[in-house]
Amino acid sequence: MGTVSTDTLTGSARTMTVWAGGLFAVVSAMHLLFFVGGSLDHLPDWVPGGPLWTSLSPGDTMGQPLAWFWLSVGSFAVPTLLLGLVLAGSARQGRALPGYVTWTLAVWTVVAALMVLPSGLPVLVVASGLLVAARLRR
Repeated sequence: MGTVSTDTLTGSARTMTVWAGGLFAVVSAMHLLFFVGGSLDHLPDWVPGGPLWTSLSPGDTMGQPLAWFWLSVGSFAVPTLLLGLVLAGSARQGRALPGYVTWTLAVWTVVAALMVLPSGLPVLVVASGLLVAARLRR
């Protein structure tokens, strides 16, 4: 299993990583605020035994309660927010995360941004670009 890198971040690499982490956190928080606000009407459907938990057969379309769940608390926004905070916090302490974090985020954000427009994903592509640039400067 990978371990946290012992590489240190200084100068512009540190600054770029702090900014990248902040961008990941802000975009994720905005996503959550926007979609959680819109999903409040469906909250009663999310309780155990509610319509959210009925099984779908192949070919069935996703109902509104299920769609709103996956757009809000079931989305990648919560872990992406936490990842942004970890990136920024580690960089402030001068610690770099492993390279696979940088490259995985870069590939994921580019692919996702090409598939989902309009969205906040192009901002995450910029954040990933900052991470790649920071990694290459070390």
